[in-house]
Amino acid sequence: MSKRKIVLAFSGGLDTSYALVSLREQGWEVLTANIDTGGLHSGEADVVRKRAEELGAAEHFVIDAREELYSRVITYAIKANYLRNGGYPSCVGAERLVQAEKVVQAAIDNGAEAVAHGSTGAGADHVRYDSVIRALAPQMEIITPIRDERLTREYERDYLLERGFHTPEKVTTYSINEGLIGTSIGGKETYGSWDYLPEDAWTYTKSIADAPADGVELILAFEKGEVVSATTPDGTPIEGTGPGAPNYAILRALNVLAAEHGVGRGIHMGSTMVGNLARVGFEAPGMLTLIAAHRELERLVLSNRQQATKATLGTTYGDLLHEAVYYDPILGDFRAFLDSSQQRVTGAVRVKLIKGNVIPLGSRSPHSLLDAATRQGVVYGYGSSLWTGEQARAFAHMYAIPGAIAQNAGLQNDKP
Repeated sequence: MSKRKIVLAFSGGLDTSYALVSLREQGWEVLTANIDTGGLHSGEADVVRKRAEELGAAEHFVIDAREELYSRVITYAIKANYLRNGGYPSCVGAERLVQAEKVVQAAIDNGAEAVAHGSTGAGADHVRYDSVIRALAPQMEIITPIRDERLTREYERDYLLERGFHTPEKVTTYSINEGLIGTSIGGKETYGSWDYLPEDAWTYTKSIADAPADGVELILAFEKGEVVSATTPDGTPIEGTGPGAPNYAILRALNVLAAEHGVGRGIHMGSTMVGNLARVGFEAPGMLTLIAAHRELERLVLSNRQQATKATLGTTYGDLLHEAVYYDPILGDFRAFLDSSQQRVTGAVRVKLIKGNVIPLGSRSPHSLLDAATRQGVVYGYGSSLWTGEQARAFAHMYAIPGAIAQNAGLQNDKP
């Protein structure tokens, strides 16, 4: 009798390593799928493959989803200037949509009866994976050993050691997930609200103290809200970008360059989709750089009402994506709005990366509202040929009337 077949979303970390061994011992034929959304560096795919084979996977797949992730998810996060609670670029969380879809497709293509993932029940990833599986393959059984057994990382480590499988100490101490958007880091310091992650917990960003004192200046060019080039002031493309590079190349290159200047570290605390408060460290140098530049360009070319409406709808869109509302048609409506809002977001932004900061130095665009105003004789702080001093005085008089009325009403109400 043949074994039942299952596809496990496999990263090679502690949780998925335990899940692979546990499922195999339960009698499953386990196929592993490693979905590359930017977390695999040179040679790491082979390391993960060897780990899967060592732990007994019947077959292992490496699926490159970087270009799809960038075009379907990341470009809209940049157009929306999305930062969860104003500061967190949803590292890894927003990537689960594409990862889960690829795992489901691998299960369907290989005739599996079930899908497994290594998410715990304490975070949001288990909801993200389950949401995709239920939507795309409702017939599939979902197996989640870590969630169902409520295991500690120490237990998983010991379980593997008893069977002769070594686990690096840092993998046991910290839960690290890396992707194109950034890296999330969870560990004992993030379980409370007071402690900060130690220096050795960060994976690739330099500390502010160790970052170069002079920083580096870049010019980021956008067309309709999408970054199309990243160069030094003399026009040289930054390393890893240029003709023939994939669509995600600039973000990937900025993750490296900005990290060298201490950009991108933070700890985010906020409510999860299940209602509890959570805290997680993150490194997202590329996304924070691109969003800062993109927002600066929007200030030059979009009206105040456009910017205000975008801020609201962009945040709602990002929150829904972060919270695994993947297939509600409203997300398509939001994307249509975001695309429309970017028709004039074309131009270039000068930024300086220095000691953990992204500083916009200047911006220019053929659609500049500032240039349009100047051409009509409006210069802030100096005057305008579009109105007279008498008209300005009248405007100021009329503008002050609502406040004067409210103040007078308040004084009257204070009287006995």
